[in-house]
Amino acid sequence: MACKLGRDISLDVRVERYELVPDSEGQASVLGALRAHVSLAKGGQHVEYSLRACLNNTRTWSLRKRFSDFAALHDVLNRHLPWMPELPAKSAVRQFSPEYLESRVAALSTYLRELCLRRDAMNCPEVQEFFELQNND
Repeated sequence: MACKLGRDISLDVRVERYELVPDSEGQASVLGALRAHVSLAKGGQHVEYSLRACLNNTRTWSLRKRFSDFAALHDVLNRHLPWMPELPAKSAVRQFSPEYLESRVAALSTYLRELCLRRDAMNCPEVQEFFELQNND
């Protein structure tokens, strides 16, 4: 990308919705059974968040991310950059109630909005990879 994000290029990313997704059969092993036992959900499930990204108010695309993707990105950014927006806490027990998930969507949307305002963060290769900017510039 020739231009710098935040100065010449703006990115807006929002969480549009969430979806409860059953784990694939490959993960439905002993570990999957243990996760289901510890979880408040039935069987092996996880949540995927559907994001809508908009570059320069013209080009849009969709992304699907799990909370663990957000957490991994946040960990990388915390090692490289001063003060990062607050990421919602990871729950010790998986929770799939609509109320909990709606509050998580709101918190992740706030996180993304604040992250997109950080020019230093937006120009990190990890952030550009997370938002799949190399495929959408």
